[in-house]
Amino acid sequence: MSIKLSKRPTRIKLRGRAEAVCPISKTVDEYIVEVEYVPRDQALLIEEFEKILASYKGVEILHEELAVDIAERIRKIVSPIYVKVVARSTYRGVEVEITAELGGQPAIYI
Repeated sequence: MSIKLSKRPTRIKLRGRAEAVCPISKTVDEYIVEVEYVPRDQALLIEEFEKILASYKGVEILHEELAVDIAERIRKIVSPIYVKVVARSTYRGVEVEITAELGGQPAIYI
């Protein structure tokens, strides 16, 4: 779900936690998920963001696919100009960071 914006902010950032199951090792992976998007006229409800993250609990998905899947779901809900999702995790002592970007490139801030 989304909310219609009467005034459009330049950028919206969200951060939350998620967990999923590694389809290879069958272990539970914990993620910090950061979302940044440039809205058109809709914003993602925080409750919807929480639901998206919670929906991966118990689901088998690769690190590399999680960020892309979340970005695609957000694009479907709010049709942003640009969306970036970064999923961070630690697996066997190795820090893993996956980035998915959809849409045009964001404006560069100086």
